[in-house]
Amino acid sequence: MKKSFNINKTQSVYGLLEYDDSLVTDIEDRYSSNTQNSESSNKLFISKKARDTIFEHIGWSVDIDRNSVEQGGIIIGHSYLDEKTKDISGIAVGAIPATTAKGSMAYLEFDHNTWKLMIDELDLINENNQESELQVIGWYHTHPGRLSVFMSSTDLNTQRKMFSMEWQFAIVLNPQKEVWRAFNGSEAKECNGYMLKY
Repeated sequence: MKKSFNINKTQSVYGLLEYDDSLVTDIEDRYSSNTQNSESSNKLFISKKARDTIFEHIGWSVDIDRNSVEQGGIIIGHSYLDEKTKDISGIAVGAIPATTAKGSMAYLEFDHNTWKLMIDELDLINENNQESELQVIGWYHTHPGRLSVFMSSTDLNTQRKMFSMEWQFAIVLNPQKEVWRAFNGSEAKECNGYMLKY
């Protein structure tokens, strides 16, 4: 039996947006005290909305049953390339929790259904977004309890398979210790991370 289908909509591959110095100057006075710095010149700015969504999902600063296992989701926004310096700046304007992900104290698994639910939510956000279409610019996940915040070999594998572009970021957080780190690119090199107050 022969099957056919129609393509209703096509979309170009996402590319980095052009960097504008005003992007950072407009944000600099909004840094909260919860920043982390590295020697990298790449930066990830996390909006209050994205931060609040992530913190609510992972139970930031509390020790509760649901955050005793790894949790995570995707971060959405835009990434920018400074043509002069080749530095990359990501601005996470939102986050979508992977509420159906399977986690333990040592791993987090996003199955096909989890990915579908997150992408469906992004599609819905973009349908209602009048400005510009948001992209998946990375992911976040937790290392709960006594674990430190780093990219494990499993995390690196996920980064290389799913978030391998230089403009894609990873955030690793420990909600009990209230520490976090940001990374970018296929090798998940640590980069500067800034949480914004508003």
